[in-house]
Amino acid sequence: MNNNNYLWEIVLSDIKKEVSDQVFNTWFTNSFIDKVDFNNKKITIISENILISDYLKSVFDQKFKTSLKNNTSIDFNIEYSYIGENKSIIEDKKIPETSTNSFINEKFLAKDKPSGMQNFTKQPSFIFEDYKEPEMKTVPLKNNKNKGLNRNFTFDNFVIGEGNNLAYNVALSVVEYPGVHNPFFIYGGVGLGKTHLLHAIGNELEKNNPDFNIECVSSEKFINEFVQSIRSNSKDQNLDEKFRNKYRNVDALLIDDIQFLADKKETQNTFFHTFNELHMNDKQIVLVSDRPPSQLDGLEDRLVSRFDSGVISDITPPDYETRFAIISFKCEKYQLKVDDNIISYIAGNITGNIRELEGVLKEIDIITKRTNKPVTIHMAEDIIKRRVKSSKKKIVPDDIINTTSDFFKISIDDILSSKRNKELVYPRMIAMYLCRELTDLSLPAIGKLFNKDHSSIFYSINKVSTFLNENENNIVDTIENIKEKLNNK
Repeated sequence: MNNNNYLWEIVLSDIKKEVSDQVFNTWFTNSFIDKVDFNNKKITIISENILISDYLKSVFDQKFKTSLKNNTSIDFNIEYSYIGENKSIIEDKKIPETSTNSFINEKFLAKDKPSGMQNFTKQPSFIFEDYKEPEMKTVPLKNNKNKGLNRNFTFDNFVIGEGNNLAYNVALSVVEYPGVHNPFFIYGGVGLGKTHLLHAIGNELEKNNPDFNIECVSSEKFINEFVQSIRSNSKDQNLDEKFRNKYRNVDALLIDDIQFLADKKETQNTFFHTFNELHMNDKQIVLVSDRPPSQLDGLEDRLVSRFDSGVISDITPPDYETRFAIISFKCEKYQLKVDDNIISYIAGNITGNIRELEGVLKEIDIITKRTNKPVTIHMAEDIIKRRVKSSKKKIVPDDIINTTSDFFKISIDDILSSKRNKELVYPRMIAMYLCRELTDLSLPAIGKLFNKDHSSIFYSINKVSTFLNENENNIVDTIENIKEKLNNK
């Protein structure tokens, strides 16, 4: 480890005292100090992606500077960057040794200068286990307030997996620093836990801030209340003012299914001004949708632009390990005694969403209570056969690599090689993207398949996503053609 990262460990030891393990592991473990310029008092911190980089800058910049000052006696200026902007370090994050040692010895360890840099150069590493997590204050929920919140949806009973890990950790940051990640936009398919996470944010905000005024509503309710407020025949002439006050005088506005504002121009106009009012006053806004902002047809560009300006995170279908954990958690909830082999069978055959998993368990629960019989593998098989009408062809990584190779007329050896020819890099990136989209493989697993580290895989997938947004080289048709060939195999 070089001196840059000795210094980074010192900073992390200070940060570790102030945040939870989940927040620390998500936002800090894959970041590092790339450059230390003692002459010009500058440091560059590199993160895995732009989201993490922006988060560290907006939330922890001053804490970093304070820690650096306390440990080095230098007022450093910090620059933030991310791997996408530093392609040269994607393959190897290890920073080469520099002449930092001699500079430190000369400037800070000479004679009797007690600068604190002695620790910087002498300590090989820090053991985080020695640091105790600060105790969180718990405040009882006020059941008579914020009635729109579903008290059953909390962070404690939200099962975390690779498909929702980022959204979950951004949600924790939203709760810890309300108004910083604004708006927080969550999107994903049906039954993946978006609404659960939305209400968990509201419940935790209320727990930490008992005086917070929180509105958590569906877009349908927002629309209906707006329509009611502008009815000309309404007996209550103050409904319009009441509506504005209700939604503009909140500390947090949480709206589910925001996509249903599409094509409702007057409601969109009202929401636009409500959004601006809250955003300008640093009030937390959390929005849930089935699609990312760029795909919300029927919404005004000015709204889409504001949604895009915040933190956007998707929730993808749970992988096998997450499905197994969810089923185990639900079995405890229903007090069902289910063997691991049965849980494994259900997790392997119900791959759509969490509601489908829960539906199977509810049916098992009803049958066992009615018949007073234990849960068997045959019982699970019968239920799944009835509920799953048709199953899509399961696509495996080998199919993706073979089909992509055939499509681009290159060999499998070339697509899996480390060759940097342009005609090989592009198909390889598409194959990596499809492995991520069409299989349950994690980034490290895809990396192992292509002999790359997970940072390279992450960069390639993000690059393809960027190409898709701009339809560069007609990539949309290319990927759809490959998918069609996969489905027809």
